[in-house]
Amino acid sequence: MEGSHLRRAAVFHAVASHGGIAGAARAIGKSAPAIHSDLRRFERDVGAPLTERVGRGLQLTIEGRALFETIGRALDDIARTSAHLRDTDPRILPLRIGAVTGFGRYRLAPHLFRDILVERPIRLRMGTHDDVVAQLVRGEIELALTYRTVNVVQVESDLIAEEDLVLVGDAAATASLDEIERLRFITYDEHEYVFARWFASIHGRQPEAMIRHDHCDELEEALLSVVAGRGVTIAPGDAARTFGLTPVGPACRNRIYLCATGDRLGGPDAALLRNVLAVRPDIRLG
Repeated sequence: MEGSHLRRAAVFHAVASHGGIAGAARAIGKSAPAIHSDLRRFERDVGAPLTERVGRGLQLTIEGRALFETIGRALDDIARTSAHLRDTDPRILPLRIGAVTGFGRYRLAPHLFRDILVERPIRLRMGTHDDVVAQLVRGEIELALTYRTVNVVQVESDLIAEEDLVLVGDAAATASLDEIERLRFITYDEHEYVFARWFASIHGRQPEAMIRHDHCDELEEALLSVVAGRGVTIAPGDAARTFGLTPVGPACRNRIYLCATGDRLGGPDAALLRNVLAVRPDIRLG
């Protein structure tokens, strides 16, 4: 939003809050003609009348009421953020990271909150691969940890860690692929990548069929279903062990990549994450 558009939005909000142009002028210290000019310019920007005259005063139109509430929330957010910035050491910027859920919650977060100085704020977001990549591209986070390289021009990826993917639940450790196909599977969002990776690594191919018994949005709920004896699933080993589940059979190794835009992979925050995870960045992917 242009600065002038934001200023006129604030003027419109003041007019509505203080019952008219005269009240707004007194509240924000501008002349009544200037307030009137900004109000009319803002209505032209929006493309709809926002106020209407009733007697000697103004009242909001339907469009004006909707916009008044939206602008009010935005101004409240600006005020809260400004107060936070005033109370925060400007030399300490937050560490803004996104991570795929399994690795983020059960490997990254325990190390991150333990090893980062308390004075350094952390903004940690969890989500799917697509979630964290979208946040990275939009500039909502500076660094993303995910299990795939990112094929976006402005994004670079480094191998930063590995995790194990394991089968958990009521199954024999020596079960063949045919026997596994007869098991009841618990799935979760993005299980397709995890399952495909494990089957390809352990059995050399994907199952011809798979019985999907329960499906959960989150990995944690899927693991709870396994704990309850409702079926089996394939999940990051760190997460499975947190729920008291013992891997059944061999584990599959899975790579985790640190992704960033611009030159941030060579910056201090990327180095900080490598130290936290105690991994040397020995593979560079453009």
